[in-house]
Amino acid sequence: MGGVLVGALVLVVVLVLVVVYFARHREAALRVRFLRRAGFGLMVLFTGVFGLFLIGETLSDPGGWEGVGLVGLWIVPLALLCFLAWFRSKAAGWVFTAMVAAVVAISVSFAIDPSGWRAFENEHGPVRAVVIFVLAAALAVWGLRRTAAAVMLLVVGILPITIAGIGRGGFASLAAVSFAPVVSGLLYLASAHLDRRHKPPAATAPSDRYPKAA
Repeated sequence: MGGVLVGALVLVVVLVLVVVYFARHREAALRVRFLRRAGFGLMVLFTGVFGLFLIGETLSDPGGWEGVGLVGLWIVPLALLCFLAWFRSKAAGWVFTAMVAAVVAISVSFAIDPSGWRAFENEHGPVRAVVIFVLAAALAVWGLRRTAAAVMLLVVGILPITIAGIGRGGFASLAAVSFAPVVSGLLYLASAHLDRRHKPPAATAPSDRYPKAA
């Protein structure tokens, strides 16, 4: 319930900021840039806060070298995915599509056997939440390059928590990692829509605009 309230508060704050910025800036290009940067900035803030919380919890329990190893299990993939998203954005599409499909498969698996997943996560930690956290953070970087990231952010933000609510398991941890990707995905989609709406049509070559002389 707390995660839902925090997510709702974040959404309200973001909407207020968008309304205020749009009221002050009429130029479409500025609005497009603002929406994209707002979506990315939200995910950066979320990644930093949740990442620090996750590191602190892991280094406390189990702690020691085991805790360091567990932190590395998600930090290293996150760094690699962010590198891929920024420097190999075309190839990243295949990787992210496969990972989103994996998240969907995991969610379906949870719907089939929620008790088994609860037992597994009670022993090994919130695996689904960490996977979504890492994937969403990398997708936010990719969203600066590709519009498809916005749709993927919505999928990984909405689908798992919806299924978790039906299966009544692991809802709290998923709620903590779901709202930021959803809001960020919506901001990216709004930015792309506004950009397409106000983008000038391609210039027509003179030979196409005027009939050729006889």
